[in-house]
Amino acid sequence: MQVLVTGGTGYLGQAVSEALIRRRHTVTVVARHCPPTDSRVQCRAIDMRTASFTELFRGTDVIVHLVGIIQEHPAAGITFQVMHEQVTQHVVDAALSAGVPRLVHMSALGTREGAISQYHQTKWNAEQYVRKAPLAWTILRPSLLFGGGSPFFATLAAQARLPLVPVPGSGQTLFQPIARADVAEVIVQMVEKDVAVHETWEMGGPDRYTMDALYRHVAHVNGRKNPPLVHIPLPLLMLMAEVGQRIPKFPVSTDQLRMLNEANITQDERWRQLVPVAQTLGNDL
Repeated sequence: MQVLVTGGTGYLGQAVSEALIRRRHTVTVVARHCPPTDSRVQCRAIDMRTASFTELFRGTDVIVHLVGIIQEHPAAGITFQVMHEQVTQHVVDAALSAGVPRLVHMSALGTREGAISQYHQTKWNAEQYVRKAPLAWTILRPSLLFGGGSPFFATLAAQARLPLVPVPGSGQTLFQPIARADVAEVIVQMVEKDVAVHETWEMGGPDRYTMDALYRHVAHVNGRKNPPLVHIPLPLLMLMAEVGQRIPKFPVSTDQLRMLNEANITQDERWRQLVPVAQTLGNDL
């Protein structure tokens, strides 16, 4: 099949593209920057905020739309509204114009109407646009991804090396990490099979962890047992983040803090129909 992957050079996109190639699909990757030439894929370097996609999409059987950001950079024109809502609208409109029959759209666990974070609010608006489109869409909402160098777990690892490990809030917020490889496999099977059309699937791994437990696990993987955790009150962190947002490369935003103190778990196990044996959180972070 002819499969086009937006955001195909990103953390999840690389795994999805590799999985599609292994199954002998023809893969076109669309990203802002293309890596060194890989003869197995065609990569198109495009600014998805402004590009016209219709001609590029012609002849495509399935679009896997993975574009998303976790932190805004307004000075560069990179905001949740632009990258989640506007880009998704461009992709959906172009898919309809080009006659693409199938779209697998990546959202995030916690996305819902009235969400407390801008991240989830814009993800919700993007989902709503997808749902109104007259094509065979599927929406996926995974929890935290791990495996193969997860950016989230890399951040935790860096913090877990500090003499005192700062934990936002109580440390008791629950998360349900899921393997990047399992999400990629679900996407590939959705490309290949007529499943989950006009459905929204949430995806969480087999185990749940508190934030404290995640810090301890990451520290243990990196050879440190029982690191001292220091819980920083959320109001203080929010104040620091408000000030820090004016500083380039400040490590956390107020929006991220809101999400880190909201449970990120699900009872939805429909994806296990496609991947019965789910990977558990181990040493491959």
